[in-house]
Amino acid sequence: MATNWPRLNLAAGPVEVTARTLRDQSRPVLYHYDPAFIETFARVNDLLKLVFRTNYDTIIMQGEAILGLEAAAASMISPGDQVLNLVSGVFGKWFQDFIEAYGGETVELAVPYNDAIDPEDVRRALAANPGIKFLSVVHSETPSGTHNPVREIGRIAREFGVITMVDTVSGLGGELLSPEDWGLDVAVAGPQKCLGGTPGLSLMTISPAAWAAMEARKPRPLRGSFLSILDWKATWLENRRFPYTPSVTEIYALESVLVQALEIGMERFVDRHQQVAAACRAGARALGFALWPARDDIAASCVTAIKTPDGLDEARLRSVMRHRYGVTISPGYGELNGKLFRLGHMGPAQAHPTVLAAQLAVLERSLADIGWPVQFGAGTGAAMAALTDWDDAAS
Repeated sequence: MATNWPRLNLAAGPVEVTARTLRDQSRPVLYHYDPAFIETFARVNDLLKLVFRTNYDTIIMQGEAILGLEAAAASMISPGDQVLNLVSGVFGKWFQDFIEAYGGETVELAVPYNDAIDPEDVRRALAANPGIKFLSVVHSETPSGTHNPVREIGRIAREFGVITMVDTVSGLGGELLSPEDWGLDVAVAGPQKCLGGTPGLSLMTISPAAWAAMEARKPRPLRGSFLSILDWKATWLENRRFPYTPSVTEIYALESVLVQALEIGMERFVDRHQQVAAACRAGARALGFALWPARDDIAASCVTAIKTPDGLDEARLRSVMRHRYGVTISPGYGELNGKLFRLGHMGPAQAHPTVLAAQLAVLERSLADIGWPVQFGAGTGAAMAALTDWDDAAS
């Protein structure tokens, strides 16, 4: 017998998408050089600039966001280049693999995985290591439910002439970005997180300094590779051609989610995520749980990470929520598995009071089912009490 599909996907991504996105994605598949698709692809790039709030070039690479992250390292790092890698979680640590795969030398600045990088520590590290050429940082550490002060970090890197590679896969849509103002030279996002889209694309902004670094890569610029960002510059940006066949249906879905975000307005879109995240934290605390992030000001708006208390079988809890009530949430990831579990609230289909109330109510019911002491209504009540400014109709 096949496993029943969940009624609510409230995991850490890919997330549930709106009916409108599914409908828009189902448009007829076009030849990628049909004039209608060329116009669509150009329009989507323009929409992406508005969502990123940037005038930098945008590139849409045809692979899940890990492609864009590796492409940034492969396209810019020359053998022997020093890279300051900021580590506050699983994904930050993993970026070291890309640095060293392409000959870079890692200088690590790390904090515990429930904390965030202090920008002044970045300043001290750059001052102490004048040979550093690049800086890599994760904006929103989805596995930890934390975020780093990327705006301050990027500005400091710019002071030192250091080029930044920023993983904002789950940051775009959860915070208002400004690559020019924040000093983000290569910023990589994914549509399947806070934007509420389908996985399969890398959404990138590229600064002039980053383009120059790609051209200066030794022993030669990276070209003729699936990882080459320069190939996209030479084909799409300069000639309205493609280095290989683009993911036509994923572009349709991306166009849909970008339009939906802009219809809401990026300020409201981000505010909705932050309101729901704050309410979710209030609900978790009201149920007696401690949060994984060391303090609220570093808590991400993509997920709420909850410490697994002694005596709670979080795997059993998630199983009951999923198989008895049809609600999917996420465990800890990598070395955080078992130490925490995560309640998702990303994208228009998740970041909403109605969905949050359902998630917390099922959490309460499931806790009681496995014998964990719970006061019914405590979490949902606290969350709803925190949502004093919500208004679907507000313009």
